[in-house]
Amino acid sequence: MCALLFPSDLEGYAGYEDYFMSRRRWFLGLLATYFLIDFWDTWLKGSEHFASLGLEDPVSSVMYVGMCLVGARTTDRRFHGVFAVAALVYEVTWALRYFSTIG
Repeated sequence: MCALLFPSDLEGYAGYEDYFMSRRRWFLGLLATYFLIDFWDTWLKGSEHFASLGLEDPVSSVMYVGMCLVGARTTDRRFHGVFAVAALVYEVTWALRYFSTIG
């Protein structure tokens, strides 16, 4: 995903924002596909494993897929900024909670 976001050459683009906006459908489509595959992989590991992750895992997967689909369709830079910041904050707090460093 980083290789898609940060190419070695930006020739033909005004900068990273222009590059991202022109390729957002591909990037967010692949990201949504990743979340769907991860959900399926978790489900394949069995109901006990799936249940052990709690309600947060499927809810966050559905939310991410939904936000990726909206992001792929919209050029609203505020949406993309809020999505990026919210996803980063969520992932950091999830990691801290998962590894029992807070709470």
